[in-house]
Amino acid sequence: MLGHDKVSLSIIDDIKSVVDGLTMIDWKSEGVTVAGTSSNGVDGLELILREKPDIVITDIRMPRMDGLTMLRELLQANIACKVILISSFTDFDYAKEAVRLGAFDYVVKPFTEEDIVGAVRKAKAHIMQEREELMNVRDMEFRLRESMPLLRQEFLRLLVQHRTSWKEAAKRWEFLELGLQPQGLIVLLLEIDAFQENEVELSMHEVELIRFSLHNIAKETIREHAGGMLFRLEANRFVAILNDPPGISATQIAERCCKNIESFTKFTVSIGVGGRAQSVVELPDSYKQADQALSYHLFTGGNGAISYDEIPRSNKQAPLSLDGKEEILLALRSGNSERAASLILQLSAAMQGATLRPNPEYLRSYYEELAASIIRTLFELVSLDEIQPIVHSYKAKTSGLGVALSVLEQQLTALCRDGGELIRKNTLSEGQRVIFKSLEYVKQSLERDLTVGECAAHVHLSVSYFSSLFKKVMGMTLIQYITAERMQKAKSLLIAGVPVQEVSSVVGYEERRYFSEMFKRTTGMTPSEFRASYHPESPGV
Repeated sequence: MLGHDKVSLSIIDDIKSVVDGLTMIDWKSEGVTVAGTSSNGVDGLELILREKPDIVITDIRMPRMDGLTMLRELLQANIACKVILISSFTDFDYAKEAVRLGAFDYVVKPFTEEDIVGAVRKAKAHIMQEREELMNVRDMEFRLRESMPLLRQEFLRLLVQHRTSWKEAAKRWEFLELGLQPQGLIVLLLEIDAFQENEVELSMHEVELIRFSLHNIAKETIREHAGGMLFRLEANRFVAILNDPPGISATQIAERCCKNIESFTKFTVSIGVGGRAQSVVELPDSYKQADQALSYHLFTGGNGAISYDEIPRSNKQAPLSLDGKEEILLALRSGNSERAASLILQLSAAMQGATLRPNPEYLRSYYEELAASIIRTLFELVSLDEIQPIVHSYKAKTSGLGVALSVLEQQLTALCRDGGELIRKNTLSEGQRVIFKSLEYVKQSLERDLTVGECAAHVHLSVSYFSSLFKKVMGMTLIQYITAERMQKAKSLLIAGVPVQEVSSVVGYEERRYFSEMFKRTTGMTPSEFRASYHPESPGV
């Protein structure tokens, strides 16, 4: 065969003149090449087996082996060629049997050149159609092989994110040749440390090269110890599913992945290790556990593995107080950026020193709430053109889920320092700075009887000037402000379940009765009624 549109032809007949006549036809113009001739069925069969022509023209009656017997032999040998039989009217029953056995066509003697050429053209058209279909099938098979990695990734993504029974998964599991046993599976969740912070400095080619390198290193490390599949889940996250390995734990394998990636690249990864899934249906459980374990890298800074078995088990998070937020915002409004940053570090140190570490997601939301308050304050006091670069920088460096606690603290303090400096330089008048400074003092002294003279002396102003300036800046008198702050603090304490008498003392009222009167005047409810509105099952105290 000379090309996709060329076919080969063998001629077998015991009459030499017939063979010569058929050979002399201008087959070249028909896109047909003659691939041998023979004068009997036995030699003809050998010719066909040797040359494997696309089309065979043979007489139905020949010495040593007739065309019908030869056709049976070809079928038995699974030779795919189009057989055109030459027969006489007396051989019509033989011709019908040959067609039943798989002969393509037959030509009745006497025949013309047009009869033979027409039969060969028809056979060639069938061959071309079959070749086209075969090429389409091969192209589809090639495309399927090329897309197998993507198909595997999509299938495994579904398995870790959606509960699927083995009955539903079995056929695709086998078809995709995952190389995993469907029992005893463990999910690892890998995240590139500080990826979003560094990504902006890299070209797309460099980013893809990093992902490719990390993927290969992790895959080869896992393969040394266990059967496993690794695929990319997000821009900076990969999922590995492996069979529970003998002689080594999944966490140890994860630690080796971290070590190898650090050794051979300039990046590091954090890995969360899920629990053991007994079967495919439990894979989402292992994935969620790996995700929970990964979140605890908020405290480590990354480059290590944490197993789900290592993290605290609790269904409830003890509340963290945001009482210091108002003091931070006051320091910021007064342009005292260093004090605002210092207060953030104090809050952070208190949380780090807690006996039980807070849930990472809870802690992250705590910082997000604090950051949102700081950003709102900055937008209120500084022009958009000046403040937006600072805010955008903060969000870009803290938006990733894998950002360490130390990075959050660093960026939050930087936000306060930079934003506070802009407030100090461009926004606050001298009078505002003085009043905001006095507010810090007021907030620290709510539990005692605070006088206007004491506050004025703190900022080195006369009582009358301080009172006038305070009302101008804050829109209320100092006494009104102190009362409002005391009532706000009282509300928080009452909601937390502190007894009314104790609340009264904490917010600077020696007599409970007077405190209750002031509280009702401000809120429309007595302290007990207010608390009962939040805790209807609690008795008034």
